[in-house]
Amino acid sequence: MKPEHKLILELIESYLEKYPSERFGQALFNLNINEFQKTTDPRNPNYNIRDIHGDNDLDIIERIQNRLDLIQSRKNN
Repeated sequence: MKPEHKLILELIESYLEKYPSERFGQALFNLNINEFQKTTDPRNPNYNIRDIHGDNDLDIIERIQNRLDLIQSRKNN
């Protein structure tokens, strides 16, 4: 296992320990691991899941950390 894999798993584990009522798939979306496809027209949202197959592990870690920071900042307000 690469260090990046271990970090991703640790971030997911920590999140699920804080929010045990969330389903695993829900956590993947809430942590921005899985995402919906972006749309150019906000009047026509696209609810198709974006293929993350080519995403770099470091990009995924950055998305998770950004989401965790956002969650924390909302709690502090």
